[in-house]
Amino acid sequence: MVIGPSGSGKTLLATTLARILDVPIAISDCTQLTQAGYIGEDVEVCIERLLVNADFDVAKAERGIIVLDEIDKLAKPSASIGTKDVSGEGVQQSLLKIIEGHRVQISVKRPVKNKNEKTDKDGNKTVVKKEETFTVDTSNILFMIMGAFVGLDKHVAKRIKKLKQLDEPVNDTKAEKKPEEEEEEKISISNKLEEIELENGEMVPALNLATPVDLVTFGLIPELIGRVPIITALQPLQRDDLYHILKEPKNALLDQYQYIFKQFGVRLCITDKALKKVSQFALNEGTGARGLRGIMERLLLNINYECPESGTQYVLINENTVDSLQQTKYSLASNVQAKYYSRGQVFDLINDVSKEDKELAKKLDVEVNGVMNLDYKESKIKSAKV
Repeated sequence: MVIGPSGSGKTLLATTLARILDVPIAISDCTQLTQAGYIGEDVEVCIERLLVNADFDVAKAERGIIVLDEIDKLAKPSASIGTKDVSGEGVQQSLLKIIEGHRVQISVKRPVKNKNEKTDKDGNKTVVKKEETFTVDTSNILFMIMGAFVGLDKHVAKRIKKLKQLDEPVNDTKAEKKPEEEEEEKISISNKLEEIELENGEMVPALNLATPVDLVTFGLIPELIGRVPIITALQPLQRDDLYHILKEPKNALLDQYQYIFKQFGVRLCITDKALKKVSQFALNEGTGARGLRGIMERLLLNINYECPESGTQYVLINENTVDSLQQTKYSLASNVQAKYYSRGQVFDLINDVSKEDKELAKKLDVEVNGVMNLDYKESKIKSAKV
């Protein structure tokens, strides 16, 4: 079981593992599952998707990975209201045999080759599907159960705090909090996970200390938790993590937007300080890596419409530009203060970029003039003024 806040990379972890191991993977959203006989998807659909992704190779599917995402949404309510929970506890009960290891028979419509293929009026070939029955042994399938478990960290912190109070001597006098400390608690960021201080003084996230008892209290049934031998927690992404996600991976978000602007002849320049500011905004929103695209979309929305056929060759997004987005409460993108440059203003662009990002300025200088030593060029200008 993988526990972690939204946008911390749980699903990416599973897909990367499947790619490295070269095994099929099927990701199912638990919120769409219901007990057999009710409207919705049965739990067997997880096996069906894995078999389809394995090209109907049963042996390959039996060594694959099934991801049960959003498992925390199946948590049963703390108080029974007299109705059957077919999409919560009922689904958990249905998953027991599959996770433990069971031979499951599923019927799948498989595409078959047809010698007398026909085409429709648009010229597309009609696909003939034949229903076949497969028996899949789930004993060797790796089940990865994932969820954000919002609020679990506070429950764990509360439990450990009670244990510490039992060990501490009774003290009738309580330390009164200062007004400024109470104010800090009120304005504390709600998306920040609870941390716990160990005996050696080390601070660790509360989710790292979650036990099966905590998960049962959260709403998962003990039978399901007993079939999950490993429980691990992912740490929330910090500003530096979000910054690297923006810039470093293959097909990174920054590269994608630069490619989009390149299609209509505009060089998009975003300084290093601006990227760090965007990362900080995403951290404050608490949406993890997913929040980066939303902020970038709002930041570049009007620029994307104004640049084509306007004579603009370069667009600069610096720290002030991102600050202007913050002042609009992330919504009124019309007030974003980007800088536009024509082809003849390239030297002004390089000069403005160099105030925040020397490396980007050198890169632009090489692109425009093929000159690597920007400092030498600036020294010549200064000496000419003297």
